[in-house]
Amino acid sequence: MSMNYYYLVAGLADISFDNEKSSYSVSAFREEIYPSLTEKDRRLVDLIFQQYDQRNLLALLRATDTNLSTESILANASLCNNNGLLQVEQLAELIMAAKQGDKAPFECPEYLYIFLQQYFSTENSATSLLEDKLQALFYEYATKVDNKFIATWYQYNLDVKNIITAYTARKYSLDVTNYIVGGGDVADALKTSGARDWGLSFAIGYLDSLMAILEDSDLASRERKIDLLKWNWLEENSFFNYFSIEKLFVFVEKLLMVERWAVLDKEKGQQLFRTLIGNLKSEVTVPTE
Repeated sequence: MSMNYYYLVAGLADISFDNEKSSYSVSAFREEIYPSLTEKDRRLVDLIFQQYDQRNLLALLRATDTNLSTESILANASLCNNNGLLQVEQLAELIMAAKQGDKAPFECPEYLYIFLQQYFSTENSATSLLEDKLQALFYEYATKVDNKFIATWYQYNLDVKNIITAYTARKYSLDVTNYIVGGGDVADALKTSGARDWGLSFAIGYLDSLMAILEDSDLASRERKIDLLKWNWLEENSFFNYFSIEKLFVFVEKLLMVERWAVLDKEKGQQLFRTLIGNLKSEVTVPTE
């Protein structure tokens, strides 16, 4: 039976996508509301913050690729985003334990340590492909969590990411099969179909909207519209979740979007978008628009 959080949800601040800044912060949520969640529900919300752990881990691996040691990892602590659950010292422990072939030194998401083990067991690991490998493991885990709404949310995010990738690969005549992350019906269609809509228009109600967004030549505007598409998905699909963990989960996701756009100017937005959808990795050079 799911836990109801009547007082917590009732006390949440109102936020909208167009807020320049919310009166409430993610750090405040972590401090004030996290302690009131059950262990099971806290692990579900942890999924949101684990994505910052992933980025921090990748940033540390790339920065110390040629000189990996505990000292070099700690020296690059400034690269880490504070929204992550793991401190840089903990990330250093995980990295060095995996490098030495040891077991994880403390409890952590299983997929995170599997990624590190695979990284150190593969000769000449291509740092340009690290993000895809880690995301594939994360989505495999997140889409199977014991919460239908949250599992569906991550499948939706994976599908959106892959559609954007397929659109970009097609635009520049690249082999899309090299860049699709994870699995599922959408991923399979994107890899195999030559149709303009990959045969997905009837199965995916948001496909036309997403394709229209991708035609926008303003990269920062495009990224913002994609976030709005996700915002609307969260609202529509959580409408009947009144005082549940799903409502708290949606609040955090929305809050992160508001916080992100509060600090992004147009130039940074363009850089971010290129990182998100133009990161077609390896040695491929994408022509300048």
